[in-house]
Amino acid sequence: MPVSSGRAKSGAHSVLRTAFMVAAAFLFLNSCGNDRFTYGTPLITFSVNPGPFTAYIAEIDQIVLTRTDNTPVYPLLQPQIVDFTKLADTPEVFGAPAIIEGSYISATITVNYGSSLYQPSGALLFMNVNGKSTQVTPVDTSGKGTAATSVSYTVKFDPNNPLVIKHGVSTPLDFNFDLSASSLVNTTTSPRQVTVRPYMTATTKPNYSKPMRARGVYVTTEVANNNFTINSRSFFDTAGQPVGAIGVQTDGNTVFNINGTIYQGSAGLTALNQLQINSIVEAFGKFGDLNNVKPTFIATQVYAGVAVENVLTVRITGTISSRSGTTLHIKGAELETFNSTTPIGEYVTFQDDLTMTIGPQTVVNVDGHPELKNVTTDYLSVGQQVDMEALAVTDSSGAVVKDAAGNPTWTVAGGLVRLTPTTGWAVQNSAPASGISANLISLGGFDPATLNFTGTNSVPAAYTVSTTGLNTSTLAANPVFRFDGLVAPFGMAPPDFIADSVATPTATDQVLTVEWSGNGTATPFITKDANGLVVNITGGSLGATHTVQTGLLSVPNASTTIDLTSPAVNPVIVADPTLTAQFSVGNPASTASPATGIALFNSYSSFLTQLNTVLNGTNTILKLVAVGKYDTATNTFTAHSINMVQFQ
Repeated sequence: MPVSSGRAKSGAHSVLRTAFMVAAAFLFLNSCGNDRFTYGTPLITFSVNPGPFTAYIAEIDQIVLTRTDNTPVYPLLQPQIVDFTKLADTPEVFGAPAIIEGSYISATITVNYGSSLYQPSGALLFMNVNGKSTQVTPVDTSGKGTAATSVSYTVKFDPNNPLVIKHGVSTPLDFNFDLSASSLVNTTTSPRQVTVRPYMTATTKPNYSKPMRARGVYVTTEVANNNFTINSRSFFDTAGQPVGAIGVQTDGNTVFNINGTIYQGSAGLTALNQLQINSIVEAFGKFGDLNNVKPTFIATQVYAGVAVENVLTVRITGTISSRSGTTLHIKGAELETFNSTTPIGEYVTFQDDLTMTIGPQTVVNVDGHPELKNVTTDYLSVGQQVDMEALAVTDSSGAVVKDAAGNPTWTVAGGLVRLTPTTGWAVQNSAPASGISANLISLGGFDPATLNFTGTNSVPAAYTVSTTGLNTSTLAANPVFRFDGLVAPFGMAPPDFIADSVATPTATDQVLTVEWSGNGTATPFITKDANGLVVNITGGSLGATHTVQTGLLSVPNASTTIDLTSPAVNPVIVADPTLTAQFSVGNPASTASPATGIALFNSYSSFLTQLNTVLNGTNTILKLVAVGKYDTATNTFTAHSINMVQFQ
């Protein structure tokens, strides 16, 4: 299996020329007859508020930005396939397209759940049902179980913070998809049905608090200045039109993985400089200087070549759920298959369990750990999250060998495996100075009961997490904690896990979710004023969900879930003073005329004014989702995000 080269494509000058011509034609078509125009750069990102899904693969068909003079512009050059669950911990930099100057007041978004040229199977939504990632059916809001197709709706920017595009600078614009607010789950059907109201908001004042991924095609490197340039190509896209240039700044600590070889600092840039033009590159980090047309992204890690793309193989990501000799099972496997018939060049599928074989020639890299040299396949152990370049196993006649469930089997015996950062949640049993004994809640995104630890020496109820070199003093206040890092090599526990970081629930986002039954409630709050929103839990008409959850919403657990009805509590939601508010109310699936749409506000006072208008005694609310921190002593939820789904 080749691991030394990626896809050959056309040169940088043609890429830049094509991107410029597209931008120029786009601007001409939207110049409204003006003889002269100027343009700036919206720096578009996509983020997610988490939900109960193990996969949520859908198609963003179109985004239309509307200027104050009603001029529409189209920053999305073609539809994109997105797995929104991937963005909860790592937001995506979509790109930096050129659009005409001006003040923009709204964005109209179209999300497609039906079959298309881009995603022939239609949307793929999976939920944890009795430990198995099970496909669920997206249905529309008619209440008749009709398959969902295309949904278009408008998001209004905060009137005090419209999208203002200026010449020569990059202006942040974040689209946030709320997986909980977008979904009403019916557990009484088989398969389960999810009524979809794709609740995506847009803000010009985003909270960029998490590491982001910037992805694109390689253009050029300036080794002396410690930077390189990519043309944005986000999500799974390997063949579409690039969406603006991004400058990526590195330093001596930046770790590079170029075609399976690890470098650090300038050595990585030198290796990157040898790449073929248009090779796919992924950088992880944060934004830097935005005072130019080409925004700057500061990278801590860079991956390129077959470390992220190889058209001769299938890219498979997931979690190792068992190992027996050279045979692995991958749970929550997402497959990216090169397909020249789709405009993005990839076909994306998902399955709960996948059979994979390894061999002595398998190349193993550990993301974020350049000090780990000559890593062997011993590091492929249960619970570890992986990124693999694999081939289907075939017999002597060339037919694909299938497993007992009828799915193809795969091999990475001669290919590349990246061990990606793995996340776990657990309840502490004890906390010695150099490690923690804990009862696992989830590992690698899944319930430990669905993983087979045979051969690892690990016991999920007494799972040892090495915390050498980490400050664990904050963990004493709460037995539940999150840990991120690397699973110990197979059969070499204890310790079972080597942590790079640990965190308490209050150091992470928690999610308050309340549903109301039927057509919703006209009284979601007992009171709403400058002191906060007192949620009406005891007033009746509650739906199936009324919880505060910590950790993965797809792995419910009594240790991480507070039922607000047992005992009954009317929590008060207050605005987080340390972060810019993202508060919204509306209905993306409205059939009213005019359509309700979604209104977003960056201040609590403006949001409260809108609530007093919306909650007029007639309008009803179906669902409330808030993201922030919950204080159980005072029943106060301090939120930086509130999304309220109207019925109409």
